[in-house]
Amino acid sequence: MGQEFPLDRGLRRLYYPLVAIGLSWAAAACAHYESIAPENLGPLPPATAASWVREFTPARSMRISLRWRFENQKGKSGGRAVVRVAPPDTLRFDYRGPFGKSGSAVVVGGSALWARPAQDFENLIPIAPLFWAALGIATAPPDGAQILGLDGPERRVWRYVVGGEELDFVHIRGPEERLLAQLRYRGRILGVSEVLFEGKSRNPVRATMVFPPDASRFSFTIEAIDTVAAFDPETWQQT
Repeated sequence: MGQEFPLDRGLRRLYYPLVAIGLSWAAAACAHYESIAPENLGPLPPATAASWVREFTPARSMRISLRWRFENQKGKSGGRAVVRVAPPDTLRFDYRGPFGKSGSAVVVGGSALWARPAQDFENLIPIAPLFWAALGIATAPPDGAQILGLDGPERRVWRYVVGGEELDFVHIRGPEERLLAQLRYRGRILGVSEVLFEGKSRNPVRATMVFPPDASRFSFTIEAIDTVAAFDPETWQQT
C-alpha cells in the first residue's frame, strides 16, 4: 500500500500525494498565477477524457535520463536523474545531487509507495500528477471525479473536480506543442507544470514545475529517452 503525504497538512486531499527527493522548501511569499484553463468548460464524457489521456500515455516502457534544477529563496541546486516509466501508471525516480546526495522514489498513479531517504520525502516534488504531466504523461481521472472539457483548433482542455480540488490539463497544439497542468484547491493554485515536446513525437524536451505557496521551482532538461520491452520486477522494490 502506498503512503500519501499532503502538501498542506490542513487539507485532506483525496488523490494527490507527494513525491519528494531531498531539498528544503522555502517559506516564501506566493507569486501570482492565473488559471491556465478558460471558464467555459462543459461536461465531458468519461470515454472522451479517457481517449485524450491515452494520447499522452506511452505505448512502451521508457528510461528517461535528465538534468534537474531546483530553486527557491534559499538558493539553487541541481544534478542528474533517471526516470523509469512503466505505463500506464508506474514510475521510479533515481536522482543524484551535489555533495554525493542521492535518493529514489517509486510512484503508482498518485500514490508514492516508498522513498529513500525517508526523511527527505516531502521536500522537492509535492504533487504527483504535476510530475507525471511534466514528463508528458496525463493522469486518468480519479473515481467519482466530475470531468469537464473543451476541444478547439489550437488547444484542448480538460478538468477533474473532486470536492474543492481541480486538476486542469491544457494541450497546446502548434509548432511548439506543450502540455500544461495545474492543481487548485478552493481556488488557490498549488502547482503548475509545463512540458515542451519534440516536434510531433510527444517526447518531452524540457519541463518546469512551479509551486506558488512555497515560491519553489523544479525544472529539468531531457538528455535521452530509451524504450524498453519491460523492466525487471525488482526495479520497483525498495533498495
